[in-house]
Amino acid sequence: MRSCEKIAIGLVILYLISGCSNKSDTSAQDQVVVRVDDSILTLAEFNEYFEPIKMSCEDRQPEDTVTIRQARLRFLLQLVEEMIILRRADELHLHISLQELDEAVRDFQKDHSEAGFEYLFLKQAISFEAWKERLKRRLLVEKVIRKELFKEVSVTPQEIKDYYDKHWKEWSHGEEIRARHILLPSKDEVKNILKRLQDGDDFATLARLHSVAPEAQNGGDMGYVVRGQLPGCLEKPLFDLEPGAVSPVVKTPYGFHIFQAIEKRETGKPDIEECIEKIRQGIQEERLEAAYGSWLAKLRSRYRIEINKEII
Repeated sequence: MRSCEKIAIGLVILYLISGCSNKSDTSAQDQVVVRVDDSILTLAEFNEYFEPIKMSCEDRQPEDTVTIRQARLRFLLQLVEEMIILRRADELHLHISLQELDEAVRDFQKDHSEAGFEYLFLKQAISFEAWKERLKRRLLVEKVIRKELFKEVSVTPQEIKDYYDKHWKEWSHGEEIRARHILLPSKDEVKNILKRLQDGDDFATLARLHSVAPEAQNGGDMGYVVRGQLPGCLEKPLFDLEPGAVSPVVKTPYGFHIFQAIEKRETGKPDIEECIEKIRQGIQEERLEAAYGSWLAKLRSRYRIEINKEII
């Protein structure tokens, strides 16, 4: 399933794609990879955009000519789709205002520290202004898709109820346990913590002071965990616990784990009110996916599109 945003992100790789040129004249016509009416993408531009993807492929596995070729072809198709949708934006006279762009930048910054935000540009070897231009293009693709397709994906209350009746078991996980967790890096620290627990020290306080797990600041509280959510080596000793009991020490590559069960419960049929937004999004994504292909095909038929796969 693909929501509007997922489709758009798939079409416009946020950090990698900058503007395709609107050029009526070029000194190397045989180096044009894609043409959508008057908008073109040159081989030089394609290679520039693809280089970070190539580096990512090489990080995961040794460079392979066939693998790189396949990746280039997939990326080419994404670029073609993007150029087609942006051509439609021209027809609809759609644009992204300065206010819309600034709001999107602020939303993105919320998820990053100042240092992390700056590192993003260093890592991608891109200036902030170039990044904003790429973000603007992604937003425009999303706006076109919303305008053209969202009218196809409205959902009625009866459809929500029917979907719930059919799928509610997918959201029921059986037994759940709420637990606290202490993660320690060494055996000596484990011995010390175990002794203090045996002496009656509070598990949550020890977790807050000594655990290196992400939930340490919450007293080790992991919230509710469902079966299948944790690796088997951690799940069994955890679910064997009764409320209030402390687990044996479990060693993993991350360190030494100790759990304390807080509460167990069996989950029954979830209330429909808790699932409405999830259901609505599920139906919309299914319909959006179904509508997207035919919509894009119609756009392809109305524009002059030339693709030269051989030169990439």
